[in-house]
Amino acid sequence: MKTIIIDHKNDLHLVASCPTVAALGFFDGVHLGHQKVIQTAKKLAEKIGLKTAVISFFPHPKEIIGKTGERVHYLLPPAEKAKKFSRLGVDYFYLIRFTPEFARVESKDFVQKYLIPLQIKHVVAGYDFTYGRKGKGNLDTMEEESGYSITVTKVENVERNDEKISSTLIRNKIQLGFMEALPNYLGEFYETKGKMVCTEGKAELIWDRYYMLPPEGCYDVAIYKGHGWVEGRVLITDQQKTYWLGPSIPSAWSVFRVKAKWISRNIRFISEIVEAPGKKLVSIRG
Repeated sequence: MKTIIIDHKNDLHLVASCPTVAALGFFDGVHLGHQKVIQTAKKLAEKIGLKTAVISFFPHPKEIIGKTGERVHYLLPPAEKAKKFSRLGVDYFYLIRFTPEFARVESKDFVQKYLIPLQIKHVVAGYDFTYGRKGKGNLDTMEEESGYSITVTKVENVERNDEKISSTLIRNKIQLGFMEALPNYLGEFYETKGKMVCTEGKAELIWDRYYMLPPEGCYDVAIYKGHGWVEGRVLITDQQKTYWLGPSIPSAWSVFRVKAKWISRNIRFISEIVEAPGKKLVSIRG
């Protein structure tokens, strides 16, 4: 898959690689609803002999046009989204920088100055997708705004347990610590990546940017350190620091890359950390 970063200064006629069917959206988390949109685009592209593209944006529009100081809780960094798109069979990933200038682009200009120069022939998106300044454009207006050079497919939402799967729903589950529920919406356990810093018997996990952590508490996880998955527990403090409780906490100072699968909240442990005399972190049973 080829990833192409786009901002308002690009000449998109030079950027475009070939005609495509494009899935359009922010796709934070690439949950089952997003996957349905992308898979629909992939099937349509194969049917008419075109490549498949994903068009997305970064940062989140709320960071640019939302309330001052409003914090956006991301589920995945753009690079990890790209990996998921690639596994879904996407050929091109167009990532548009969402800037104040882009936020002022009218809906028709988005179609005429972005989608058409990128040689988008068909757009697939969720039924409630909007675009352009103040979200005035939608899939019902896109065909007309393209001069009928672009056709569209509207994908209905996916539900689990009578709930519409959405990035907002997943964020709410994480905020409540319901990590065991996430495979119902993501199709897999939620994963984060970062580094483990081991000093004097402590093992702190420092996560990369653009992941979301659950609240203070103890959680069952699986950690991958380059030699297979190891199941254990982590403790998140009220300061949102994360500590690996083992098994096998290295005693020597070391730093290495890890990724974690968040399995479930472990309610048998109180979310409290104390410093033992030997400087080791211990959890307190409830």
